[in-house]
Amino acid sequence: MITSIDFQNLTEDLKSYVLLNNGQHVAERTYGIYSIQLYAVYGFFVEVYYLPGSDEIDQIVAVNSSEILDLYLDNINITDIYM
Repeated sequence: MITSIDFQNLTEDLKSYVLLNNGQHVAERTYGIYSIQLYAVYGFFVEVYYLPGSDEIDQIVAVNSSEILDLYLDNINITDIYM
């Protein structure tokens, strides 16, 4: 298992590999020109910045701020929990 700091120090290719094999998609949001996907992996969160239309990843960043996570709250569906 790796920490968010270890993850951030990986190459972009290794970050993608870790997310593909161990990450769980949590939510998404739009910011400017980006479609940003939020993943949970190894007890921390990671944002993946996509350029829509090209399906290219611009950056992959470990999230260390609850302020960033707050941006996703309106997009997370929890209705299954209460049914």
